[in-house]
Amino acid sequence: MNKTVFYIIALAALAVVAFFAYGDVKETQIQAGAWMDTVVTREEFAALDWIHANTRERTVFVTDIFGGELIMGETLREGVEGGDWAVVPEVVKRMSDVQYKFYGSSSAKEARDTALKYGAEYVWVPNRRIFAGYEWKTPLENNKEFTNSTFFEKVFDNGVEIYRVK
Repeated sequence: MNKTVFYIIALAALAVVAFFAYGDVKETQIQAGAWMDTVVTREEFAALDWIHANTRERTVFVTDIFGGELIMGETLREGVEGGDWAVVPEVVKRMSDVQYKFYGSSSAKEARDTALKYGAEYVWVPNRRIFAGYEWKTPLENNKEFTNSTFFEKVFDNGVEIYRVK
């Protein structure tokens, strides 16, 4: 085989590898993007003032993992998720319930029943994507059930929404 043919084959192989690598990079960027975004927003920090002024210590909130960590660490309130994972009972079940039966539910009653199952009095709906343990999702994309006044009452909104569970 002469050098010209070798270089053409090598260049073609390199082009094929580059093409597929580019596709992998784009998919990786999409998947990793949520981890690179802000996981706690300024509005969430501002909403903590409302929590301090209007709830007692140890009040339970339905949150994603990052919201639970923030609320517990800054206010001494609790999240259904987050906090001291070593002492939280049924952690995997909680993650599944919050991901799929609460934030992923299309039923206001199912979401309310899930909140009550874990003793939650309030719901934390941040102005960012949430991660409850299995996948990232935009909370208000499908969660119009929070507007159902039979089960939830909006008590705070600065971009972060807080609902009281009825």
